[in-house]
Amino acid sequence: MKQRKIKTLICLLAIAILATAAMTACSSSGKGENGDVNLQFWSIYPEGDPNYAWTCSVIDRFEQENPGIHIDYTGISFWDYFTKITTSMTDPNGPDIYIQTIKDNTDRAKGGVSMELSQFFDESMNADYFFKEDLIPMTYEDKVYGLPYALDNRILYYNVDLVNELSQTTDAQWLATKAAQLEGSTITGKPSDLIDKDGNVRAPQTWDELQAYQELLTKQENGKITQLGFDVAVGNCMFVNTVWNKGGDFFDESGNSTITTDPGVRKGFETWFNLTHTFPAAKVNAFLGSAGESTTNLFWNKSVAMMISTNEVPWQNDRLPEEKQLHLGAAPIPYDHIEENRFNFTGGFSIEIANRLSKKSKAVQEAAWKFTKYMCSDEIQKEVLTESSNMPANTKIYDDLFKEITDPVKQVVLTEMSYRKPYQYIYNAPNWWGEVQNIVTDMVADKYTVEEALTNSEKAIEKLKASY
Repeated sequence: MKQRKIKTLICLLAIAILATAAMTACSSSGKGENGDVNLQFWSIYPEGDPNYAWTCSVIDRFEQENPGIHIDYTGISFWDYFTKITTSMTDPNGPDIYIQTIKDNTDRAKGGVSMELSQFFDESMNADYFFKEDLIPMTYEDKVYGLPYALDNRILYYNVDLVNELSQTTDAQWLATKAAQLEGSTITGKPSDLIDKDGNVRAPQTWDELQAYQELLTKQENGKITQLGFDVAVGNCMFVNTVWNKGGDFFDESGNSTITTDPGVRKGFETWFNLTHTFPAAKVNAFLGSAGESTTNLFWNKSVAMMISTNEVPWQNDRLPEEKQLHLGAAPIPYDHIEENRFNFTGGFSIEIANRLSKKSKAVQEAAWKFTKYMCSDEIQKEVLTESSNMPANTKIYDDLFKEITDPVKQVVLTEMSYRKPYQYIYNAPNWWGEVQNIVTDMVADKYTVEEALTNSEKAIEKLKASY
């Protein structure tokens, strides 16, 4: 019995030594003794994530097509990933290739963290393959420091069955809404074009209409909300859209704040304030508190009629059991019929190469570029949509997608990709948006008036610049 225990301990020790050796081998990038190239790739899909198996499949196919290049994959939970990647990008044993956020790529370019990739551009992959709005924040001193990989956008989604209840409303009901009482309101009664060509109530097209829909589609029983028409806390609604789609911008072309001088910014703050004050906050918060882990659950269980959220919603709806699927509608975020104000907020992920590879051999650099390019190829970019429900960054495949995807809701998602707008990057106040968002949150909580929120937002940005 004692000998058996000793043998077991020896086996376990041997396994531990082999595992340690394997991890050490995995952590060193570069050319091996046999001339093969080993590279570390980090992403946000850990084992157990629905996209883990797909990511491994992509790597397997790449390795089959590129003998001699080996990709060692590490998946880390989204909620932990960006904390770990921040310190690991410059670690000699850190990832060689990694997923990052597009919005702050310029910081990594300036800091010598990510490698310049435009040196590898040729006819098979170059800047023309991507949306301009995604390349702008990834360009520093006219050079590109990563490739856009997986994108998102924002869409106004609605439950057609719930919204159709508006067909029975009257002029008097519309004129009694808070939206109709606003100065300069576009609400003059029940819209004459409320019913679309399919016989359903159309989506709201102006911010006034959205607030009116919000009020008219909300139901209460015994003083409690049982159905909510709309709320900015349901889904993924970004305050910036009320500013942009009211014709405002936070900065001029030189990066100077225009928050207190741009009429569109003021209108955007007022619109957000109005949308968050249609009903008493206590009632709304009590209703939202029943959502569980995510307020989006209220949309899926048919308790909220409309939400602004990200691109994956139609594909999520497809995956639900048939009896739980929504009769889903989709439309652009309201822009008050002014085409030049038609925007939706976008974020997205990039794929980047650690700058320390610039000190490695040309063979190692080219191998890293091959994998990076492969991840942005037509084949894999289509799978970014079909497998992970993110939007492809490679624009070359969109003609095919419009032909292949006939669902009108998904067609709206595809169409709105051309109207995306990211945060403006301000080099000496890169985190300006967080400061403004905190002030807007306080405005919603009635700690600031709209006027005070505007003034405090501009002061906060100037303080960031002064301390840069």
